[in-house]
Amino acid sequence: MELLLRKQRIGFLQFRFIVALILLVAAGLKAYQLATVPLPPVIQGSFFTPLLDLINNRYWLMIVILGEILFGLILIAGIGHQWTWLLSILTFSIFTLISLMKGLSGEGSCGCFGSVTVNPWITTVFDTTIVVLLGIFREPLMFDFKLSGNEKRKLIVALFVWFILTVPILWAMLSFKEQIHATLGTEFLGANGTTTIMLEPEKWIGKEFPLWDYVDEKAGVLKQGDWIIIIGRKQCEECQKLIEKLGTKNTIPLALLELDDGMADTNKHELYPSVSIQGMLKIEDNWVILTPCLIQCRNGICIAVDEESLLH
Repeated sequence: MELLLRKQRIGFLQFRFIVALILLVAAGLKAYQLATVPLPPVIQGSFFTPLLDLINNRYWLMIVILGEILFGLILIAGIGHQWTWLLSILTFSIFTLISLMKGLSGEGSCGCFGSVTVNPWITTVFDTTIVVLLGIFREPLMFDFKLSGNEKRKLIVALFVWFILTVPILWAMLSFKEQIHATLGTEFLGANGTTTIMLEPEKWIGKEFPLWDYVDEKAGVLKQGDWIIIIGRKQCEECQKLIEKLGTKNTIPLALLELDDGMADTNKHELYPSVSIQGMLKIEDNWVILTPCLIQCRNGICIAVDEESLLH
């Protein structure tokens, strides 16, 4: 029996490096996603949607990333084998449940590895396999919270390395909101020396529509399903002509977002029979966009901005 436990412990001592590698790679890819692109929206309409919306929060994911890095370093350092084994089982069991919920909800990716798309059914099987292997390479629980002198020194080193790694990572993730302005279009200096950003929707294809925070209460509806969004101005003849063309040639519902110039009555809209939703879009004073602007979104993601392709 003692020999069997020894073999099992040696197995976990080796297997913990694989667990640590998975956690560190997943944390790194998620951190890169949070530092560079908006999070894709959760598919709506599922029983698990409210819970997945909570999990999809940027700040919650930042906490998860910091925890994964710390846990990975502790596993590498070899501190408290009994408790790190138990925590590994708990962690990957939770990962399994999240992947299962995303699979049942019809999500295209588990989100475990950031922008790298991995089918949630694949990660469900993968995480379950990790839990089973951890059960095989099990540790005898002694329920001893005391750390040896050597383990305490290792913990101090692990915390120091964690701090050195996570400070720049956390800064990059938190500074994303400042960086996103540069991805909206081309930035240039105006005649009066102020910075102006020319919004270029063609750069948004494949990404979440970056102006949801500037849309009125209609944003929640527009994040679900397929929509052709027209960004226009009041009394714009070109906008009216475009709406008429789209109303006769497209089966995808139309949404008109009128630019709010701060002077017009935002509660009054010129009604268009072919437009399903009319809302307001208030952008920053130093942003410029050419109208009418035509964008097709699917579940909040921009998939086309070419007028010619959307008119056929």
